[in-house]
Amino acid sequence: MTSPQLEIAGAGADAGASASDRTLVLRTRQLDKWFGATHALAGVDVSVRRGDVHAIVGENGAGKSTLVKILAGAIPAGAYDGAVEIDGEARALSGIREAEAAGVFLVPQELVVVPETSVAENLFLNREPRTRFGMVDYRRLYGEAAHWIEDFGIGVEPTTPMRRLSAGQQQLVGIARAMTQGVKVLILDEPTSSLTDAEAERLFEHIGHFRARGVTTLYISHRLAEIVRLAQQITVMRDGRVVEAIPVADASTLPRRIVRSMVGRDIEQLYPPRDVDPGAVRFDVRGLHVANRRAELPPVLRGVDLALRRGEVVGVFGPVGSGSAELGPALFGALPAQTSGSVSLDGAPLELSSPRAAIAAGLGYVTADRKQSGLVLPMSIAENLTLVVLERLSARQLVDRRAELATARSYADALRIKSSSLQQPVGELSGGNQQKVVVAKWLAADPEVLILEEPTRGIDVGARIEIYNVVNRLAAAGKAILVISSDLPELIGICDRILVLNKGAVAGEWDRDEVTQELVMTAATGE
Repeated sequence: MTSPQLEIAGAGADAGASASDRTLVLRTRQLDKWFGATHALAGVDVSVRRGDVHAIVGENGAGKSTLVKILAGAIPAGAYDGAVEIDGEARALSGIREAEAAGVFLVPQELVVVPETSVAENLFLNREPRTRFGMVDYRRLYGEAAHWIEDFGIGVEPTTPMRRLSAGQQQLVGIARAMTQGVKVLILDEPTSSLTDAEAERLFEHIGHFRARGVTTLYISHRLAEIVRLAQQITVMRDGRVVEAIPVADASTLPRRIVRSMVGRDIEQLYPPRDVDPGAVRFDVRGLHVANRRAELPPVLRGVDLALRRGEVVGVFGPVGSGSAELGPALFGALPAQTSGSVSLDGAPLELSSPRAAIAAGLGYVTADRKQSGLVLPMSIAENLTLVVLERLSARQLVDRRAELATARSYADALRIKSSSLQQPVGELSGGNQQKVVVAKWLAADPEVLILEEPTRGIDVGARIEIYNVVNRLAAAGKAILVISSDLPELIGICDRILVLNKGAVAGEWDRDEVTQELVMTAATGE
């Protein structure tokens, strides 16, 4: 049976500049880039028309990130071979500021913000309006910022510190910042990975407005429905090369063609079949309560009951503010001062007072934010893969490096992690391969209960299937799996049972043979 995510209706819009006006705004010629022994780009030619939404797709490690970093000046001229042309003129971009001055802006998937500065200051960083005495004109700054905040529906005051914004709101601030500076080419890297459905819809509306103004959008995403909906042209990359340039035409066959071009083979099913026969309850949560960090606000989780049976995959869905983001950390002992309730494993009560205690009890937790809390970026792949099992690989407080490499190699091979070597710093990997390292780290620990939060955020179709197969194997081995995800089709595709959170409480629960997206969204919104 064909996967539902590969059957997508609706082709990219044909609004915007007329065909006669669509001159090339951006072109690369034979871009070639090496990172040590890794050939990241090999003779890449890409032509982008003015006013188009041009999608760049490919598996993790295909070269997408390297390409857009060159276009955005993050990899400067001289560090690669080949040429970049903007408006027909060859440009040797020496850095990000020079690229932005040329009208090319990159909004990365994982933004780096100055948390204590205001939204207004981030929007106009290094371009603040000045008084005639050279001081920052805050009246103008806040006034202009208010316009962009309203335009993008960010829903905060100009004076709000960036640290108080959700990841989705920060993403919209980054896009709005580019629009304030006369952008010609806007590069969006996985722009909806941290957005709510409403925020994503607002972004799609703005992309349509960008086209009407002649702004070109380079759109990098693993979400095929978004690509089919938005793009006029698609460039598919594999192993550092362009393997196909696809004009958007027949939407009914497009998703399958993209996937086949990305992975080099046909994929009939995104979600592998499951032979489900859950056993007795293994992990039992009763009356889970998580207080808000601000005592005057309501609790983020209140009275949550959750039971995971042997061999069962249970999904949790909830919008921003539902408490879904706090569920994983609370169960893993990361919020001990805020958490109350009872937890047991195989009938024995657990005191999850810290992540160390949770690990000792047999729990594993793949966090949603791999860079902040899932990985140690300067350390090697091997060191990250074995972080949780160092005691098992050590004697007399010395790590057996041969055993460490052997362990890391087995899990890196199992998940097909692309790297130059296991000694490569994990921070140099693509986002999807970093995610595989996080998952592999917990596979090495062999937990009895595995909590997966946003396990496939920002990774390609092939890598998703590998992770889904891992989930199935763990369940077949009798483990209890909890998947917390904002990807509703994913939850419906891989879970045996789904719970919905709304305002900190369980608002609905369904088995896989009765759940629908409409039921889940109705419960999640409270309508």
